[in-house]
Amino acid sequence: MLRQLKSYIAHNKLLCHADALLVTVSGGVDSMTLLHLLRAAGYRVAVAHCNFRLRGSESDGDEQLVRSCCSQQNIPIFVAHFDTREYAKKNAISIQMAARELRYAWFESVAAEHGFDKIAVAHNANDNVETFFLNLARSTGLRGLSGMAAAQGRIVRPLLFASRPEILRYAQEHSILFREDSSNSQVKYARNRIRHNILTELAALNPSILPTIQGCMERIRATQCLVAGIVDDLQKRACFRQENRLYIKISELPAEQPEFWLFELLHEYGFSGATAGDVAAALNGSPGKVFYSSTHRLLKDRELLIVAPKEEPNGDNDGDTVEAAEKALEVESRKPKVAGDATVTLTEEGLNGLKVKAGGRIFSFEVVSASGIRLNQGGCVAMLDYDALQFPLRLRRWQAGDRFVPLGMKGEKKLSDFLTDSKLSLFEKQEQLLLCSANGNVAWVAGRRIGNRYRVTESTRRILKVTLHPTFPAA
Repeated sequence: MLRQLKSYIAHNKLLCHADALLVTVSGGVDSMTLLHLLRAAGYRVAVAHCNFRLRGSESDGDEQLVRSCCSQQNIPIFVAHFDTREYAKKNAISIQMAARELRYAWFESVAAEHGFDKIAVAHNANDNVETFFLNLARSTGLRGLSGMAAAQGRIVRPLLFASRPEILRYAQEHSILFREDSSNSQVKYARNRIRHNILTELAALNPSILPTIQGCMERIRATQCLVAGIVDDLQKRACFRQENRLYIKISELPAEQPEFWLFELLHEYGFSGATAGDVAAALNGSPGKVFYSSTHRLLKDRELLIVAPKEEPNGDNDGDTVEAAEKALEVESRKPKVAGDATVTLTEEGLNGLKVKAGGRIFSFEVVSASGIRLNQGGCVAMLDYDALQFPLRLRRWQAGDRFVPLGMKGEKKLSDFLTDSKLSLFEKQEQLLLCSANGNVAWVAGRRIGNRYRVTESTRRILKVTLHPTFPAA
């Protein structure tokens, strides 16, 4: 076992002997054996132990065993106690996911604070195969079916080569003390159902089922490497990003199996294989259909797929308009304040030099003399007749029923028609902001067209110059 460990570490370039190594030890047979092996191999180690407080005295007994082992062998130890149930409830996730998030975040913080180069976890070959079936059930694609990586960032898995029976045999031969987690026998957990039911039945059909599936995973991993190269080329050809959005050119998607390639492009945004299939089915349909993941939304536009962070709805949405929320916003001169989707009220006092943030964009206001100024009616700058405006001004999202007189026209036009004629995507329509005079007239469709009533004329004495700055990238 020790020889195999050294060979596996060398083959996968997991560690060097100069590394400071943090070993995560639960008290179970896998992690206690890993600690024993790494010390036997001559590595400089410390131990991290998590007490999730899920099994009462059992959890405390695990901690006591690990502390005792480290004390006897003079191994530095770090211990954390978590209220796992409260964390799971607060974040609306399962107990297993809560424990996973808590422990990995803590491991990383300990490693960063104390200068550990690597974090060793005790996943074994059985764990890897069980993960294969979990990912198969979740439709995670090739990436999930290729199994756990031997190294991922600072995390290393030196025991992936060994089966659970091999580890148990080594522990018995070397009199390694360990504790059995009673929850491992409870089939209410998905991983345990796979372990005790599915793999047991498969082993009855094929006693070598573990190495057989490991071989499949290695071939899938090789396939995934080839696919990754093709996807990289596809991303360069078909995708571009602007601020916090991803744009995919529909014409550049492969005609064969588009759902497969869409999943490869979209999985990092939380879209499932099933949703990728739904998007593929809509490629030749009418624009305007929207798909959702837990974190993002995808719009099928005319020639593009547009992926943007998910936003809470502002009200009833008929596919064309979004009702603006009426929320107060504190604004302070020269300091941007977050407005989100709120309405911003702008008084005449302090307007000159003011900056506000609304809808993710920064607006700046400047009052200047019309004498000798060079007009700029570009999309991102509006020059408005200051004295034609009525205060307070309001900066808000457009609403159903809004109308305005576009610059150069005499008659009114519906905002919905104007935005449609501008060939905006649904997302762009939803996020369109207006600067309105106190009487409700639209002075500026931000970034697009000013209202003709507020154009600068020969009789204009003062100009309100409003500049729309680029969208801030997503945090």
